[in-house]
Amino acid sequence: MRILTGVKPTGNGMHLWNYLGMYKPFLEKVKWQEWFLFLPDFHSLTSVHDPEVMKRNKYRLAAELLALMPEDNRFMIFEQSEMQHINDITWVLSSVTPYSLMLRAHSFKDSQNKNSDINMATFNYPILMAADIIGYDVDMVPVWKDQKQHLEFTRDIAQNFNNTYNTEFFKLPEPYIDENLALIPGLDGRKMSKSYDNFIGIFDDEKTLKKRVMAIVTDDTPLEDPKDPETCNIFALMKFFATDEQLLEIWAKYRAGWYGYGHAKLELLNMLLEYFKPAREKYKKYMADYSLVQRELDAGNKKANQLHSQKYQALKEIVWL
Repeated sequence: MRILTGVKPTGNGMHLWNYLGMYKPFLEKVKWQEWFLFLPDFHSLTSVHDPEVMKRNKYRLAAELLALMPEDNRFMIFEQSEMQHINDITWVLSSVTPYSLMLRAHSFKDSQNKNSDINMATFNYPILMAADIIGYDVDMVPVWKDQKQHLEFTRDIAQNFNNTYNTEFFKLPEPYIDENLALIPGLDGRKMSKSYDNFIGIFDDEKTLKKRVMAIVTDDTPLEDPKDPETCNIFALMKFFATDEQLLEIWAKYRAGWYGYGHAKLELLNMLLEYFKPAREKYKKYMADYSLVQRELDAGNKKANQLHSQKYQALKEIVWL
């Protein structure tokens, strides 16, 4: 089985939602499978127009993804912009994609609400995304619940091509959604998101990490009173990083009283530092020597290009280019 996912290099680094909602389920699902992880830098051009910022974002994200990879897992990491025929395939897919389909895209609607002067890259975003996925004969794509439309559009576009040319050339990839993964709350209790600025960065320095954790919103229950852990944003995050034994102990502290939210925040901070300690150490190594990262990218780019180019050559024969 071939599995693929991508992380857009838009800045600020990976945070807990990226890890828990995308990366960790991806790692668990793809063990012993063929799996691809790519940096969709062309997608970033919809909003990032400073080349130095783009370079810095890609550098940091690649280092983070490699740092989070367990020693017993190997994936192929590559750059979207290094794929020789990504825009060729996108153009062919554009020729069979209805305008009405693009008008329904969340990416377009959200941008329309924020900005009346939308660039065409934003409008065509789902078509490029489809080319990213079906250009490698992918079987499965891990997605979060609110990202399911992205894959539905990819399947629609692939099916449109197959119907138009009376072929089964493009696979229709299946989504992988972890239904057991609860909402990952941000500092304010809403879904953790960079757009809300309520995230906790995994690779931030310890001072910044502590500042973020200490900013988690809580109620005004007095220190001495018992508290309900199930309504607490801090405890909701602890569930992802604590052992069962730790959770039982902390639950008892909440219910007993004289356990303040400040105490809980410090416990969460220690959990995060311990959980991500190996990754944070590897991240420092990668950031100190980018040649280690580039070596991984070069190998991934070469293999991904071979697969993508083969698909494009076969595509050319079907459409008679």
